[in-house]
Amino acid sequence: MNLLDGWFKFDVGEGAFYSVFGFVFVFLGIALLILFFMLLGMIMKRINERGEKKRAEAQAKAVMEAPAVPEEGEIPPEVVAAISAALYAYYEREQVKCDFVVRRIKRI
Repeated sequence: MNLLDGWFKFDVGEGAFYSVFGFVFVFLGIALLILFFMLLGMIMKRINERGEKKRAEAQAKAVMEAPAVPEEGEIPPEVVAAISAALYAYYEREQVKCDFVVRRIKRI
């Protein structure tokens, strides 16, 4: 009896089949993970775009609801809108994700 008798039970074809099957299984698993994360990224991008749209609408509504007649010593709404637009344009040009709201402007 030889110690190496049990080592050579498998045929080369069967070993090749198992190796190819393993490669395909791993490749498909990685491909599914890639597709899953790509889909998740697209979903998150759409949710983010909807949120930005709602925030822009809310800001526009807040500007429109400003009092039309300024009180004594107050800044007119047109000036407040112009300052808000300038700040928004600056932040957009700088590519800064900042959700700012102009609440009050005071003369110094």
